[in-house]
Amino acid sequence: MLTKIKIKDLVVYTNQLIDPIEFQKLYRKEEILIVFNTGVNNVNKKAYATFLAQERHKYNFQEGDSVIFRIQKNYKKFEFISVLGQYGKFHIFKEIIETLQINNNEKLDFEVIKTINRLEEKRSGSINLSNIDDSSVIFRENNFITIIKKRTIPITLPQFIKITPELIELFYLIHGDGHYKTKLYFVNKDAGLHQFVIKNFKQILRIPKDIWRARLLFNHNSDPLIAKEYWKDKIELKEEQFYPTISKAILNTSEIGNLRIVIDKMIVGSIFRYIFSQLQNLKGREALNALNGLLCAEGSIDRSSHKALHRITINFSQQEKEMFKKILVESQINKLVKEKKDRFIIDGWTNLYEFFKLFFSNNVTPFYIHKQRYNDALNGFLEHSFTKTMEKYLTLLNNKESIDTNGLIKETGYLGNSIRNLLRKKQYKSFVKIEGIGVKRKPLMYSLTKEGREFLILIKRIKEELNVKNVEKEISELLKFSIINIDKPSGPTSFSISDYIRKQLGLSKTSHFGTLE
Repeated sequence: MLTKIKIKDLVVYTNQLIDPIEFQKLYRKEEILIVFNTGVNNVNKKAYATFLAQERHKYNFQEGDSVIFRIQKNYKKFEFISVLGQYGKFHIFKEIIETLQINNNEKLDFEVIKTINRLEEKRSGSINLSNIDDSSVIFRENNFITIIKKRTIPITLPQFIKITPELIELFYLIHGDGHYKTKLYFVNKDAGLHQFVIKNFKQILRIPKDIWRARLLFNHNSDPLIAKEYWKDKIELKEEQFYPTISKAILNTSEIGNLRIVIDKMIVGSIFRYIFSQLQNLKGREALNALNGLLCAEGSIDRSSHKALHRITINFSQQEKEMFKKILVESQINKLVKEKKDRFIIDGWTNLYEFFKLFFSNNVTPFYIHKQRYNDALNGFLEHSFTKTMEKYLTLLNNKESIDTNGLIKETGYLGNSIRNLLRKKQYKSFVKIEGIGVKRKPLMYSLTKEGREFLILIKRIKEELNVKNVEKEISELLKFSIINIDKPSGPTSFSISDYIRKQLGLSKTSHFGTLE
């Protein structure tokens, strides 16, 4: 895969893994240290050139150093990284020869790019990728580095990766439903999870969307090509990014099948392993973020026939069991969990309530990455009959400082014994405070406890969260299928206006109906 950008009259290429926007920034900012002219030996399978001794010694380049070179022919330039061998020889890659159409012994100008000294600064709450094992690192402008490993292509990305909730959720999601021992892949049937993975790899690691490849896993009696079109539309990958063959899934799939997205570059798997190793021993809110990633990968939601939330399950393999247990302990969810042979189970209304309370009190929305589980979990809890009953009575109590039995009878229409017996039940004990002895001078008085107020706040937050998601969905759908009227001034072309709208609204594509004149 080549990255290609247009800069003035030049077309500039590189075989590094790098986001095109970042590549353009580095190209414009980085200084040229040396320019020398030499021939390219292109007789053998391995083409090479020689970094001339005078310039090499002047700047103290040594055998084994990784050097950023740029080579130009006509209106094409290629930036690449090569390791200096004996006598200053360095390898010219096949892509360079083919792209620039270099002949044997052809003499061309080479530029050596000035790099910066190693940054020793420490950033709290960040992962320093320059510490990755078994690699050499080139320190570059804008706090970027290029990591070079044997038998892999170089990758250029930020030196410091900030530890954010999205980073933690991303890596634990992939740990649950992916593989990263060599290449990196993620497989799931939920398109939203794929969108989350691709988007955050680009935003956090600056790994471009074009590097991903995809394979449809299918085992259904419907048409697999229709399923493939569904995935192409949902995650907006190009036809050439899909493997030509469709793999038969082990288990039966739905009509859309499952999708595996892959970065088939070993260096990305290596970087994933290093970052994931730095995301262990998480505590508090960060442990909840890790658990959220696992819930979206390995979790499931069971609802009753009345649509009420019945239980939340987290599946695990024996190799993962201890790690999952540790996360449950650090997130304080362990006290709500029953352990079965291959899963952890959270059931019973009180445990489910404590589950949501713990997440929302830490400003983490459970399952938010997984659309279906998110809706099933949050709506399922709201639909639970006990949640509805609690909300009804606690809202009534919340509107008054306190209320006696006669007041409750009047407000609810229930008989006195019924309302008294209901609110005296064990389930209400922590939510409702009851005072008095039930005689005329000292009637029973009912009021909300602190826990009761917290319950109402939680219900309000869950409803607000669901409403916000619905609004976001409507806006995103409108943006995807909308017409915008533009009063175009003279000068810019119709295409440039359309492209400007695409970038401003963060859309994958826009078009115009003929001319805008």
